[in-house]
Amino acid sequence: MAIARPELVQFGALTAAHFVAHPVWIACHIADYGEPWYEETDEETFRPWSGPVPVGCHEMYLVACTFRLAGGSLFSGFATPADASASLGAMQPQIFDATGTRHAFWLGMFPDNGAVERFRRAMSKSSSSVFPLTFQSLSNLTTARCSGTIHGFMKSSDVHGEVLQHTW
Repeated sequence: MAIARPELVQFGALTAAHFVAHPVWIACHIADYGEPWYEETDEETFRPWSGPVPVGCHEMYLVACTFRLAGGSLFSGFATPADASASLGAMQPQIFDATGTRHAFWLGMFPDNGAVERFRRAMSKSSSSVFPLTFQSLSNLTTARCSGTIHGFMKSSDVHGEVLQHTW
């Protein structure tokens, strides 16, 4: 049975307000194959999850999270639920600063050199007041791992996936 066309949002356009309105989002391009709107989607398209919670990690979900900086400040964000052995790189935690700007901690193999500086300016805090920070999915949204401790920005140093941690 087809469902009515949901709100379709590109990954890069997701905001804190999207996660307030709908704390779980699902990648459309795999989950909605055969739906009338499927041709409007690509690998970056998400929609609000309309099924039951908690969700697992069998689909590509984005789940609302709370982030606590080392100094105690709280922020909202999201991450991808993963199996128990998954790395932070698999969960891809992302935080929204006080202005609503989103910051990723996983910078990949080809990081944006300005990402760390933009985050540092947005937080207006010393590194020791930010890291290590923790994140945790909101209660009862997932049965999978969706929490962790972030010690700094991460990037892959080579094609073998070695992770280097960086703070400012």
